[in-house]
Amino acid sequence: MNLAGEPRWRFAAVRSRVMVSGMTTAQGRTARGLYFLRCFLRNPREVGAVCPSTRALGDAMLTGLDLRSGDVIVEYGAGTGSLTESIWRRSREVGGLRYLGIEREQGFCRVLRERMPDFDFACAQVEDVEDLLAERGLPAPKAIISGLPLILLPTMESIVATASRVVAPGGSFRTFTYLQSSITPNARRLRRLIREHFDGAGSSPLIWRNFPPAWVLRGDRAVA
Repeated sequence: MNLAGEPRWRFAAVRSRVMVSGMTTAQGRTARGLYFLRCFLRNPREVGAVCPSTRALGDAMLTGLDLRSGDVIVEYGAGTGSLTESIWRRSREVGGLRYLGIEREQGFCRVLRERMPDFDFACAQVEDVEDLLAERGLPAPKAIISGLPLILLPTMESIVATASRVVAPGGSFRTFTYLQSSITPNARRLRRLIREHFDGAGSSPLIWRNFPPAWVLRGDRAVA
């Protein structure tokens, strides 16, 4: 059995479809969605959603970021690459962006490396972000984009605190919260943590073209 609890031949078939279908075909999206769902059923707390985020949410996560050649973007919980696709498109527009994706699920890491071989993915914990940046000789990131289900994680506070310490002056930390969970105590706590640890905080309009609908939450560091 593989990591997702499926027979090896089934996992190999999914991987084959992902590789052949590329980044944007319906077949590739279906294969990745099925694999994502299996991982959710195996570990719902860490995956946090039954399906990947949409392009609308991915693009909203980058709205307003003044990214330039040489800037570093770090992504927490890259999954099967739904948010990563928006970063990949932005990197083609800007040119010279440096990217580090951190994903602890080994199956997701394999999919990511096959889909986007020009991006750097670390199969590791986001709590190790400082060491991972140092190992690669990367400066403080201009943006940290988080696809993690932070309100479900016991390490939420430390993740937000570390992000505020790691992100460059003038940089931004971005995460999101779903409509149905926005009134929960942990969602309110997440918004409070962002206000406490960053110089500025805000949120996007509700993104209806995501399932479930979601808001992007933003924490900004002041320019030194």
